[in-house]
Amino acid sequence: MSDETGQNDAYVRKFTFRPFTGLRRGRVYRIWSISWQWWTHEWDRSRAIKILIGFQLFTLLITNIILLSFRGLIPGIATEQLLEDTLISLVRGIVSFRTEIHADTNGSGDEFGNGGFTIGGSSFFILILCVLVGSGLIADDITNKTNEIYYAKLEKYEYIAGKFGAYFIFGNVIITLPYVLEFFLLFIGLGNMDFVTVFPVLIHVILFTEIVNLTFSAIILALSSLTGRRLYAGLTAFMLLFLANMIVPTLAFNTGQEIGLPLLTDVLTLLLICSYIIDGDTIISLTDFEGIEHTLNLTNGVGIEGWMILGSLGLVIMFGVLIVVFQVNRRHSS
Repeated sequence: MSDETGQNDAYVRKFTFRPFTGLRRGRVYRIWSISWQWWTHEWDRSRAIKILIGFQLFTLLITNIILLSFRGLIPGIATEQLLEDTLISLVRGIVSFRTEIHADTNGSGDEFGNGGFTIGGSSFFILILCVLVGSGLIADDITNKTNEIYYAKLEKYEYIAGKFGAYFIFGNVIITLPYVLEFFLLFIGLGNMDFVTVFPVLIHVILFTEIVNLTFSAIILALSSLTGRRLYAGLTAFMLLFLANMIVPTLAFNTGQEIGLPLLTDVLTLLLICSYIIDGDTIISLTDFEGIEHTLNLTNGVGIEGWMILGSLGLVIMFGVLIVVFQVNRRHSS
């Protein structure tokens, strides 16, 4: 006797169908199991994750050594300000490739630059790792036809939540944790600081890196759900983020004028500006490849406003999640 695909089902019928008699875990446990199983599997098989984590820790160590060795050569700056300027610049380096930005108000975190390849800047390597690893989250299930195995014990929304949870574990280990660790290393190394005074810097680091994790997860999982090839999903995500950061700002810069609306389509620059919004900066300057400085006033009612930056990021995240939900439901119902 054969099924509709022409394959003999005698092997299945030999053992018959029996009701599930195992222990049924709670919904939270099932979601957590998907996330943790994926992370442990990727950790075991991916040498790139270990190398990139090592690279992250190495660059932060070098930053500490340089800063602590030469801090006496930086006159007229308080220890608290030195910690903030250093750490915030490093964190902004996560999403900074080509556009240099500094605040014209509040003077926060710009003394050491924030380009993608400044001291501790590892945006290029982080992005490569995120797209290479994250792009297989759903695409691998499609290729290996394991998604139906998940649906046998899980609801579709549990599967989706588990995949997003898996990326958040990955993002927190790769992005958030190293910079939180750096905060405490600098706090201990620089000394003579009141923790309450510098605590907002730690909040900035956690809040900003989680926004980065959420944005990356929405984009990468959306593309992963659209194809069964992780390579295609990864390349598309990289091109979407990296090439846009190379091209779009040039289209948005108008010499001597307010920066144009095309900038709202560059996710990495939106994330970078979001960091300044968290600090309360309303007037920032962006420098293009030619060294020309362009001013962006987020509260003057002309051109790009602060709410547009946050709204654009929100739309990116919302559309990414909706694509994942639609694709998972479409594939399961077909």
